[in-house]
Amino acid sequence: MEHKRIELLDYMKAVCIIMVIITHYNWSDKSSPFFTMFINMAVPVFMILSGYNFSMSNKKRAGGKLSKMYDVHLLESKLERFLVPFFVICLVEIVLLLIEGKHINLFRIFAYGAYGPGSYYVPILIQLIFIFPIIYKLVEKNAKLGLTLAAVGNLAYEIVVRVSGMEKYYYRLLIGRYILLIAFGCYLYLHPEQRVKKHQMVAMLIIGLSYIYEILWLDRDPVLFEFWTPTAMPIAFYIFPVVVMIFRRFYHSHIPGALGKGLALLGQASYHIFLVQMVYYHFELGGILMKLPMVAAISCNIVICCGVGVLFYEADMYFTGKFKAFWHESMLCRRVYKTGRSGTA
Repeated sequence: MEHKRIELLDYMKAVCIIMVIITHYNWSDKSSPFFTMFINMAVPVFMILSGYNFSMSNKKRAGGKLSKMYDVHLLESKLERFLVPFFVICLVEIVLLLIEGKHINLFRIFAYGAYGPGSYYVPILIQLIFIFPIIYKLVEKNAKLGLTLAAVGNLAYEIVVRVSGMEKYYYRLLIGRYILLIAFGCYLYLHPEQRVKKHQMVAMLIIGLSYIYEILWLDRDPVLFEFWTPTAMPIAFYIFPVVVMIFRRFYHSHIPGALGKGLALLGQASYHIFLVQMVYYHFELGGILMKLPMVAAISCNIVICCGVGVLFYEADMYFTGKFKAFWHESMLCRRVYKTGRSGTA
């Protein structure tokens, strides 16, 4: 059966990657309501969409079976998808470091997500590949219990961080802070028939908005959520109802013409664009553009990062496709050769 691509997911990823590029610009005020409640929600939405997409992929390719989700070939294909472009970016950063005459720490680059804003993202994606099947099965078996356990796990992680005195540098690299958001995305895919009731959404919004009010307007530091406070666990209760409302209203939407095609392409290339913006910002490749007025500078950053990211994505798809075709043909020839030899023997 042919699976029709859900264009809304691409549109949402396109908007989110643009917001990521905007987020990493040196804003004068990142505590404004607009920034906190809209621009800064890019990564939380990405995590919900990751839960949704991973669920869809595991259902399609593994039938939702735990043993098949941990199949070596399936894991290899997922790792390849994320690591090949990441390694290319690592090599680019090594070259730039050599040009700048700076020290090169290969372990730091490859193990900790390279350099640049959002460099924690790749390590978290790799962790997600291995722990997601467990989240999937918990949410699939019992939605309420699965989400509760995800929330408890997320909260337990924050408690451990606080009690142990974990440094911010290492906190950012671990997936524990995003477990609830990922489980919410998983729930959206696995239980579309279990409509989130209006009173549940209102209750969640009250929790999420109360947290935002505390950290934004009252300027209080939460007792528990020390790092990345504006996108910490309570934000899940604000952004999840928003995503649910977007899904309900626009799930089957199609934007015609060049705008729709452009957004879809940006969404499909969002991972590559993310990697490009890491290099762009860390090595200050914008140069004199960063001195332009804010709107002009941000616009240039978006155009450059998205443009280069799309080219990177297209090149990745092209060369990966060529390599897979070559590898498949080589294996086929090898089997024919072995068959021929065994026949003559």
